[in-house]
Parts: sequence; C-alpha cells; structure tokens
Amino acid sequence: MQGAVLVIGSLLWENEKNTLDSKQGKLRDNWRKDLDLEKKIAIEVPIRYGRKSTSKRCTYTMVISNSVTNLGIAYIIPFKKEIENFEELKNQALELSEAEGISTTKYPKRLIASWGAVGITFNEAEEKQFQEIKNKWHQEFASFENTDYKIGNEQPSIRENGELNFEFKVPEYIDYVFATPVKPNISEYPTTDRIVEAIIESSPRYDIYVKENFNNGIRVHGDEEIMKKI
Repeated sequence: MQGAVLVIGSLLWENEKNTLDSKQGKLRDNWRKDLDLEKKIAIEVPIRYGRKSTSKRCTYTMVISNSVTNLGIAYIIPFKKEIENFEELKNQALELSEAEGISTTKYPKRLIASWGAVGITFNEAEEKQFQEIKNKWHQEFASFENTDYKIGNEQPSIRENGELNFEFKVPEYIDYVFATPVKPNISEYPTTDRIVEAIIESSPRYDIYVKENFNNGIRVHGDEEIMKKI
C-alpha cells in the first residue's frame, strides 16, 4: 500500500536553523527523509490561519477549516516505502505524530493529543480492500472526541473514528493519506489584519512561519496581503 502525508505548514520546511525549537526542527528534518519530496503534489484544501500557537510566540498557525470559501494550496507527499499491514501503517502514523509534536517523551506513541491528532483518509476507489485496516484504525480512536476541531457551526476537520472530514483529491496511485488536524483554540477566525498584528506584537518578532509557508508554496486566501504588511 502506498501512503502519503498532507502537509499544510511547517512540517514541510522547518529544520534546526529556522525553528524556535531546535530539537523539534531537527526531528522534522530527519522525518522528511522518509518522504519522496520530489514527487510532492500541490492540491487545493480548506486551510487558513486559525490557531494561536504559544510555541510560535502567540502568532497564528494553519488549521483545516470546513467553512473556508477560498481554498488554499498545500502538498501531498508520498512515503518512499510502501507498507503491507496495519502495524507498518500505524508506525508511519506514530513517526508523523512525533514530528508534529503529538507524541513526546512524556507522552510517547500516541496519535491523539489535547490539541491535535493524526487522521487518515483512504482512496475511495480502493477502500473496500482496506476495511480490516480501517477497522483497526477506528479502534485506536474509540474514545476520541472531535467536537473542538471546528469553530461555530462548521463541520469538524476529523471524524470521531479518526478519519479526515474535509474534501481533497487523493491521487489515483495513493492508497491512504495522513494529516494532522488541530483544534482552532479561538472563538472566531482572525482577519488578515489580526494575523499581521499578532506577528508585529510578537516579541522577539516572529514572522518565519508565514514567510516560510509562502516561500514554500503553501497558500491561503489573503496571504499576499499579509506578506506585504509584515
């Protein structure tokens, strides 16, 4: 089975030199060695700046949001190695979890944190043959609550069973795709001016996240205006 990861932010570019956490940056750099970066595919997805991140000096980071009307651009990146069973699939998910900071030294080998989770979607054309794997994935999320993965009346970005709950096109040769939905943690999504203000107010000033997303081809509505103002 050929898997891939949907990357919507710093998992694509963060390393030991451009991060606020050198240990995590180095971990992400090493994790990307398992990805076939030359085969990454730009796709349209419902993303926006929508989580206030204490690890990014209280600036806004990317979330998946089902109320987005102007789709953004992110990347699907295949794994170099195909897998043969659920154990190998779960191991890939746990390595992603560690790179994202969901699994930690204090809380190892977990797919769910208080602020985010590793979700999965399967290629609809092939999903019948993956039913056993899907059932085992659902068991990992038996006590999962998804109600905070949204703001207001929008649909959560992940289902209670751990499957992703937003529309995007899975390439034909990809059997499954991981992503890491996070909780927005705010009551309403910020305007472009508020995103800029948060960057200007950060101390020391932190604009790397927005700039590196933009420079690496990750796009959201209003990001050109943000880039001009910072």
